[in-house]
Amino acid sequence: MSGSEPQTRLYLDVDGAINADEPPFSEVKSTRVQIEYGGGMMSRMPLTWAPEVVAQLDEMREEFDLELVWLSTWNEMHASMTKLAPALGGLFGGRAIMDVDAISTDRGRGWWKAQSIIADQEVSPAPFVWIDDEAVMAHGGLVADATAGTPSLTLTTVFEHGIERLHLAQMRSFLGSLRTEGEFALAHG
Repeated sequence: MSGSEPQTRLYLDVDGAINADEPPFSEVKSTRVQIEYGGGMMSRMPLTWAPEVVAQLDEMREEFDLELVWLSTWNEMHASMTKLAPALGGLFGGRAIMDVDAISTDRGRGWWKAQSIIADQEVSPAPFVWIDDEAVMAHGGLVADATAGTPSLTLTTVFEHGIERLHLAQMRSFLGSLRTEGEFALAHG
């Protein structure tokens, strides 16, 4: 990647994407993640995931130099990075966008995620993949309109299954096409 190319982003939801009731993979793990809010308040969040999904996402992050951007309610108390990633054994690092960072929530459930992607892309446009079980379906069109001209892939998962092999294949194909387009532009620029 040349220094002038923006780093491709992976906007990633947790529940219904990574955390799913019945991931369709042969190996599935489950645990509970304890999140402490201070003042004696805490919760124990159920977590069920397919290690293959985590491993493949990490492989693509490395191979395609993806910036991981957590876009989930798990970002509260920075739990996606401090509690979730260690439990998953992968998907370390990245950055988190919080729902409180959104300007408004007047367009319904998940609107803060769409609004956050639009704002993030306005500050620094970059190709992106957005994976979510609800917000992509509800607000993907608005994000596509607001980011027109920026290569993007939006993937809607089913809450019970989360990210499936087809999603991983679609993501790899999209990222490969970005690389091919970039190499073509460099060779013919």
